[in-house]
Amino acid sequence: MNVVSLKLRIDTDYAPAPYEDVDLDQLSPRARALAEAVAQSPLRTPTDIWVEHAKPIRECRSDWQLWHTEEEASRPERRPWRGWSRYPVESTLTPIEYLESEARKIPPDWHVLGYRPETPVPSLEAGAADTGMTRDMVLAYMRARGRNIAVSTWSSYVARDQAPRPARRVGRTPLWDKADIDDFLAKAT
Repeated sequence: MNVVSLKLRIDTDYAPAPYEDVDLDQLSPRARALAEAVAQSPLRTPTDIWVEHAKPIRECRSDWQLWHTEEEASRPERRPWRGWSRYPVESTLTPIEYLESEARKIPPDWHVLGYRPETPVPSLEAGAADTGMTRDMVLAYMRARGRNIAVSTWSSYVARDQAPRPARRVGRTPLWDKADIDDFLAKAT
């Protein structure tokens, strides 16, 4: 068992939020990397963490020469992520469920680097390889690629095997692999 003590919940006026033990082995690779980044922070609370893009800057930005040197453009883009949702003390979500939901907010082409860019999390590679996307992430990903599908239409496609079925589940949340969605988009055009 690999357990870290984190303070994920928000303090209230009447009581400080407790530190809670989180078993890293129960988390998906992406959520585990997120929890490890929180564990690196001095107070072990949700704060800005660093994320890194899967591709080098030159492959992501057509105007990279205006902003970056050749050497910089050959490395992946890094930026702080602060997309945390409130996690009140009275929430019924478990810390595992909360970390899973927060980890799925990070876009599929990005992965958790660590609390600071110079201190990567131990599960960096496994977290980067976790390309599971929730339904909302799938629809946003397809929308960004010119294929706007409604939630009900996507659900119908999946039920009739016209779209890929989820590759796995984390709790009750279905997750699709990015490669399956890319295949679906390639066949649809």
